Amino acid sequence: MPEPSLLSFTNVTSVTAAILAALAAIFSGWCAYLSYKLSAKLREEMKSDERLIVSKIIHPGLAVRDHDKCVIKLDIFNKSKRKAYINKVQAYDRNNNLMDITWSNHINDYGNPENPCALIGIVDTEELFVRLNIGEEIDFCRLEVFHSFSSVPITAIFDPYVKDFG
Repeated sequence: MPEPSLLSFTNVTSVTAAILAALAAIFSGWCAYLSYKLSAKLREEMKSDERLIVSKIIHPGLAVRDHDKCVIKLDIFNKSKRKAYINKVQAYDRNNNLMDITWSNHINDYGNPENPCALIGIVDTEELFVRLNIGEEIDFCRLEVFHSFSSVPITAIFDPYVKDFG
């Protein structure tokens, strides 16, 4: 039969080890939480300059006047040091109906988008041309430009009948 003092020493040692292990687990969890909070803060600070700014939407001024009214143009400025990507553009009419459009960063002399694709990279500034596929005049348009910096699109409105006093 083991000595009573040896048995109590073994019990005290195992209880102490269990307490130390629990404290180490709590401390480790707390450090992981603080590390997560710090990395989230750093991520937000890095993303704070990730902004795209759009210009006023205009007709591009093509040589063939009838074709000019079917196309709208806006400039997109990237204020970040990182490259941004436009991956989707949607246009809506006055009744909030989706318009059938083609978009690109280049057009030909008749206003047809050249190499329309689903992705445009923006380092500093890029032009965005939007053409109504049915070839009719665009007299109002609400554009939603989806990009890589946010899940919320940039919204811009083209309405040539509203005067800009800004």
